[in-house]
Amino acid sequence: MRLSSKMTFRFISYFAVFYIVLLLSVMSLIFYAIYENDKATSYVNLMTMDKMDIEMDIEEKNGHYKLSQKLINSAEKSGGVIHLLDENGQLLASSEKQAVSYTMKELVEIEKKEQGHIWRIKNDQYLVFIQNNKAENLLEVIVAKGIRHISSTTKQHLSKSDAIVEQYSANGHREKVLFGKETKELEPIKILMGSGNLTETKELVASEVLSNGSLLVVRMKNPYYNPSEPIFMNRLRMGLIAIAIFHVYLLILIVIFSAFIGNRFGRPVLHFLKRIEKLAGQDFSFVSDHKLRRKGNGRFKRKYRIFDEVDQSLTQLSTTLADNECKIQQSEKLREEWITGLSHDLKTPLSSIFGYSKMLSSTDYEWSQEDVRKFANTMQEKAKYMDALIEDLTYTYQLKNNAIVISREDVNLKAFLYEYVKNTTFKNVKIEQMNCEIHILADSILLKRILDNIVGNAEKHTSEGTSIYLQLSNLNSKVQLQIRDEGQGIPKEELDNLFNRYYRGTNTTSEASGTGLGLAITKQLVEAMDGEITVQSNSLGTVVKVVFSRLESKGV
Repeated sequence: MRLSSKMTFRFISYFAVFYIVLLLSVMSLIFYAIYENDKATSYVNLMTMDKMDIEMDIEEKNGHYKLSQKLINSAEKSGGVIHLLDENGQLLASSEKQAVSYTMKELVEIEKKEQGHIWRIKNDQYLVFIQNNKAENLLEVIVAKGIRHISSTTKQHLSKSDAIVEQYSANGHREKVLFGKETKELEPIKILMGSGNLTETKELVASEVLSNGSLLVVRMKNPYYNPSEPIFMNRLRMGLIAIAIFHVYLLILIVIFSAFIGNRFGRPVLHFLKRIEKLAGQDFSFVSDHKLRRKGNGRFKRKYRIFDEVDQSLTQLSTTLADNECKIQQSEKLREEWITGLSHDLKTPLSSIFGYSKMLSSTDYEWSQEDVRKFANTMQEKAKYMDALIEDLTYTYQLKNNAIVISREDVNLKAFLYEYVKNTTFKNVKIEQMNCEIHILADSILLKRILDNIVGNAEKHTSEGTSIYLQLSNLNSKVQLQIRDEGQGIPKEELDNLFNRYYRGTNTTSEASGTGLGLAITKQLVEAMDGEITVQSNSLGTVVKVVFSRLESKGV
């Protein structure tokens, strides 16, 4: 699958998950609201309910009907009773234990007086809610017994209900308070309106016209007062809070989802940009990010595996660029070394040859035969030096490019060193005691050249008569050849560059001869035979250590 197809599929799957989470959240909120509504023990205002809302509160089983406890509680809180009647007014169920059936006339009177509410439901049945106005009940008792003779029992009921009995004139002015504390007199319109819907009326008011034309009024605090407007506002406020909470939740969900998407896609992209910036700065090192890669194999973690192709391409590009840069640097270094070394080592002897040839060709002087021979010998020495330089230069580049054939053979180092000291032209070369027979796999001709270069360099840079010692030691699977002198030592800055080509340079006026390539060639020859060479030097002398692998079959 291509990267574009993988990313398309990944985005679709992420947004599908986001949609499912959002849908589940919305459904959870809806179910919670339904649960809270069902958990309520009563309706807020029974008289405002639609018949579809309360039909489910009527249970029918084998011809017997039963009202739900929620409906009964709602009737009580709304200040009344509720009955289930058939089309003939016969009682089928009721919230009141001692309920009786109603005639059609009684039902019409209830509806006219707005003492309740009637719902026509299925199967020609009627659900009737009748308000129980305590003020009306108290008024009926007082009127029946007469206002002049209010009994003590009636007064107890009035006191218990905190009711007030007042008498108003025909034009609506209060004449006197018959019972209870004196409060602000009622406005005529309030007396005319009475109690109405009990849950919407703060004060219960009942009135009766007396024979003398005055008005008897009973008023009391409504224990069933539960207005729908505050409830509506409360529900509206709760709804707005719920909407705000949902939007905050949605915002948090979007932020989390965006952070998740950004982490899954942004982090790898930033990682790749960082790698590209490093490549642009010619930094080809591996960029490790423990949040993206596994600790073991360094591969991307599973959630970032979609970017494996890009990572592999960048790794391949980095390797290619690093190789190319390395080749360029090597070529540039070789070119600079060639130009610097060649110009330096050829210019000095050429200057000498040019100077002597100009002197010989000059007509201003008459040179003797002895002077001519002296000049010719000097020019010949410089020419030989140039020839040796070119030969060594060619040889070192052949070694660098593996163009020299190395014929390895079994060499007994102890016998080889004794033979070397016996035949060498260098003076003061001595062998320290050797008690072991050690064999290595090496080219004996090149091994002799290595010794010539090291011993010759030691003799050249020490005082005349200084001894040079050769020592052989066994180092487990290795063998160490040590060349030690007791000269004045090598300065630190020269020691660090000892194996660099052309470091010494050539000074034709110096008694020290050589091309300046001897130790560089020595290092290349040792490494070509899988060996190692190191140098240690101080004021007591210099020690060169050459280590080769020992042939196990030719042990001590």
